[in-house]
Amino acid sequence: MIKKKVIIMIIFNLACFCSLGQKYDFLKIIPGKGIVLNNDSILLQITSIDNLCKILDIKYQSDYDDFECGLWHGYDPETGEPDGGMFCIKEITYKSLTFVYSYDYKVELVRISAKECKSMKIYTDNGFMIGEINPKIEDAYSKRNKNDYISKSKQSYSLYSYGVSFYLENLMDNELKLVEIITHLKK
Repeated sequence: MIKKKVIIMIIFNLACFCSLGQKYDFLKIIPGKGIVLNNDSILLQITSIDNLCKILDIKYQSDYDDFECGLWHGYDPETGEPDGGMFCIKEITYKSLTFVYSYDYKVELVRISAKECKSMKIYTDNGFMIGEINPKIEDAYSKRNKNDYISKSKQSYSLYSYGVSFYLENLMDNELKLVEIITHLKK
């Protein structure tokens, strides 16, 4: 009887000891505005590449020559007329985060993507969490406009009027798991 209690106490103490080394980064996504990583704010259109690298404690040589440039083609949503232009972007990755900077007249942070990461707790300002099963996204974002898009499969929510997109993965039994959240500029 005493041996059983001792073994249970040893297992309990080992479990507690192992969990003490567990450290998570906490990432709060604020749609259309940016993120809060632990206690640091990273804001769309405001946070420079140099400031981002300082916050993330990463080394990066900011150089305008390493922007990826290309052309885009499409249609104006108002008139239906053909439209197009040039884009220049730079992506900076940190853990499961991707920061996308655009260079037009000036360099601006335009999108932040967050995917599942074991060392991060990722959630939105209204409580959705990466890894959540069957989140009620349409209930939380019920007022949408013509720029917003929800796929028929409910695996993709591009909610431009709110400045947020959600991507879900299909699991067994028709369950959907939230695997990526993107904050971007509102349209």
